[in-house]
Amino acid sequence: MNYPPPASAAHVRVASPVLRLIAILGGVLGAILLVGGIYLAFAQRLADTKFNLFGNQFSSTSVGVSMAFIGAVMVILTFRRVLRAIERLASLPRD
Repeated sequence: MNYPPPASAAHVRVASPVLRLIAILGGVLGAILLVGGIYLAFAQRLADTKFNLFGNQFSSTSVGVSMAFIGAVMVILTFRRVLRAIERLASLPRD
């Protein structure tokens, strides 16, 4: 069966390059932080780190663990926001 395209496929198609760029940049930067954090954790680089991230306080004695945590959070939040934007665009009515 051939189903008609969603009513707002045009909205998603227009925003696709920007959303793709955001996803790629967020993923690459998050992966760099994650890999760099793992490297620093195995290299035994120690320093007291403490920060608040979205109301949650995180503290560690390893810079690498903190860096990897920030990278993982960045990747997860970036992709969640991009998927939410696609969902909102798909729910818009056709022009």
